[in-house]
Amino acid sequence: MKRKNLLSIFLVLVILLSSFQLGYAVDSNNLTKYDMNIKLNREEHTVEGEQSISFVNTYNDDLKELVFHLYPNSFKSYETMPAIGGMYYPMDGEKIEMKEEEKGYIKIHQVYIDKKEAEFKENEQILRIPLDKPLGKGEKIQLKIKFTLKVPEGYQRLHQMEGTYSLTNWYPLLSIYNEKTKKWDENPYHPIGESNYSDISDYNVKLTVPKDMVVAPTGTIIEEKVAGDDKIINIKAKNVRDFVILMSPNYKVKTKEVDGIKISNYYMKNKSHPVDKTAEKVLDEVAKAIKFLNNTIGRYPYDELRIVETYLSGGAMEYPQVIQMGGYHDLSHVNIEENAPFIIEAAVHETVHQWWYVGVGNDEFNEPFLDESLTVFTTAYYFEKEYDKYHENGVAYTIRNRVYPSTVLPLNSSVDDFKDWGDYSLAIYTRGPAFFEDLRQQVGEEKFVEILQTYYEEYLFKNASIDGLLNIIEKVAGKEIRKVMDKAVKEPNYHPESIQLSQEEQMLFYRRQEKQRLRRYENAKGLVLGSIVLRALDGEELILVRPEHIKDKDLQKLEELIRMLTNDLEIQFGIKVKIVEERNLTDKDRENNVILIGYPKKIDFIKEIKTELPIDLNSETIDINGISIKNENISGIFISKNPNNNKKLALIIFLDENSVKKEHIVTPEGYILDMDTIYQYNPLYNSDVQFIINMGDVEVKGMYK
Repeated sequence: MKRKNLLSIFLVLVILLSSFQLGYAVDSNNLTKYDMNIKLNREEHTVEGEQSISFVNTYNDDLKELVFHLYPNSFKSYETMPAIGGMYYPMDGEKIEMKEEEKGYIKIHQVYIDKKEAEFKENEQILRIPLDKPLGKGEKIQLKIKFTLKVPEGYQRLHQMEGTYSLTNWYPLLSIYNEKTKKWDENPYHPIGESNYSDISDYNVKLTVPKDMVVAPTGTIIEEKVAGDDKIINIKAKNVRDFVILMSPNYKVKTKEVDGIKISNYYMKNKSHPVDKTAEKVLDEVAKAIKFLNNTIGRYPYDELRIVETYLSGGAMEYPQVIQMGGYHDLSHVNIEENAPFIIEAAVHETVHQWWYVGVGNDEFNEPFLDESLTVFTTAYYFEKEYDKYHENGVAYTIRNRVYPSTVLPLNSSVDDFKDWGDYSLAIYTRGPAFFEDLRQQVGEEKFVEILQTYYEEYLFKNASIDGLLNIIEKVAGKEIRKVMDKAVKEPNYHPESIQLSQEEQMLFYRRQEKQRLRRYENAKGLVLGSIVLRALDGEELILVRPEHIKDKDLQKLEELIRMLTNDLEIQFGIKVKIVEERNLTDKDRENNVILIGYPKKIDFIKEIKTELPIDLNSETIDINGISIKNENISGIFISKNPNNNKKLALIIFLDENSVKKEHIVTPEGYILDMDTIYQYNPLYNSDVQFIINMGDVEVKGMYK
């Protein structure tokens, strides 16, 4: 019994120690400190920099050299440039040359160690500084690096365009030493995915820019003062794993505070379209997300966050205390409660990254799943909890709905394992998030949230690993769950079939999507053919009137149209259409949402309301928006308010009583279909117009007002 207890204690200690090692903890009392003095040259699009680094060796090995990342050198060619989503696809043997203004790079001029000029070696994205004597554990060294940064013109993470600058991954950044391999991390910034990997440090930055610049940096602006044509800005940032500066003379700023955290949204003024409302909506949603994450996972560790519109193409990007956005467009009419457009979802996604990457770090080159997949899941989790279980940006639709058997690399793959962005996205943005929903369903909501909270608490300001996450899962949920999730993350073709949507849930989604689509049409244009379906999706009764007078030549066509309308609505959306014979119509039916089909001069209901319809079916010509159509051998469809009840609608499908029978198509099932009648007059397929009129082979459709 005692031996068992001692063994248990030993195993617990092993787990704790391994968890600590896997956390790559940084000695918070001996953080690396960067003191920077940098100046922007707007004419040359360069930054002249002098950077002093105070480094204490907290590793258990003596260090014979120091290694820094030179990520800007990835912008020397299209082949190495990290373009979000990928951009350049040369043909076999083709080499596309970059224009000079599109190139970005960093040039190291001088390196000093403890005030003495030192040797250094540059090799593409790596700066290697040999030490005269090994630096022992606990020993301190002072370096100074003088450099010039060339900022590329373009739309990538590091760029300048029309006076706006995005300085990201832009300065010599100290690498991380691996005590197991006895090597520094020398992975480049890979063209696919992201490759950020660094320890937290403190920054003290003196920035000189033209005085009209509005600056959005990591950290806190301590002081600003104008000196001639320049502005000198002092910035401090503590406990951050990276430092960025986004700036433009064209920024307007909106601010908001939540839980004592100041949130600022920097957006472009003088644009051809208004974005003030967009900036406000983005700001509001980020504020809500921060409050949710504070309450659900753990408090945001800083007191400021900046959202910044830039010329970034292909997405958005996270940095400590800064979210880099692409261009805004008008979102004034968007209803986020139904569907968050990309700009909003991207802003929330990058806000979540303030917890997963900024707070809890990881090696994004070797284990991109760890922060990116968890961020995708947590973003969807936010929309589910903030709005609705079946919100279009929630877990059910964006994650569970996309689970299907496919060939996919293991979730623990590194970015250089993926052949292209498609492979990367399938594993990291689609299948990876399913891992966390799979975990949630296996352990239950309460334990799942506890896992996230524990993971955040234990790895805040550290660099986590996949094994570290699995240790947390085991700690909270047990060994058996850990085994299952260990297999899920390490084997290829992960496919958690159990989390897929049920047939009932799929129908619910289709209904919601159709409602949103039709409502967008109606909001933009007014009544459209699809409005009648929208009313039914909103729960209103829909009556289809079967005409009393119909010629034999049109009877089969009519029955097929009725069958298609009713079947489509019921099978796709669960809408049951009430079919009423014309002779049995009641006064109450006449005041409802109705679909009328037949010859206009033979349907009593149409004759009763004809003078109040937007299209006069009995005149010699039909005049619509300057178009005059001879009312002879025509058929069509149009939407109108029901004259008997302006709160309801009438959809009228009118047939030509005297038309010559057209050529038909026989399907394998034996049904005879007239393509014009069956498909064109179904409001599900031509839902965004008010009318369609057919004259033989000529079709006219559009809006009558």
